[in-house]
Amino acid sequence: MVNKPFWQPANSLQLAHQQALTWVCDAYLFHLVSLHRRPVYRHQYGDISLNQPALQGFIDSYLIDKGWDMERRRAHYINILDLIRYMHRSNSSFVDWGTVPVLTPRGIRWINACFSRLGEMVNSYGGWEGYVSKTDGETSE
Repeated sequence: MVNKPFWQPANSLQLAHQQALTWVCDAYLFHLVSLHRRPVYRHQYGDISLNQPALQGFIDSYLIDKGWDMERRRAHYINILDLIRYMHRSNSSFVDWGTVPVLTPRGIRWINACFSRLGEMVNSYGGWEGYVSKTDGETSE
């Protein structure tokens, strides 16, 4: 999927939602790489390794579980992006073929808080293996 500028309307709400979610995930992954040289969230109990599909599923399902409809989720994603900085940012004065989306400090804090809660939950099960075995046992009953 080719990134369109945010000011060009999408053909549908679903497409606009997916584009905003992609921008948020790209921005967060670039943020993590700029901090740690790889896409990992550093939790006090261990690293949480991420990629874009996992991040998209985690963020979107979290808000779906809270009862947010697609329009509200899309609006939230747009609100946590720093679109002003994104529009006026230039990475090079020689050849500039684009830049990456940027999250607001609030957006970074929100996603960090989500992963912090995930880490606490996983730790309460005794680690990832304990969480997987416990939740698989509960869902198959």
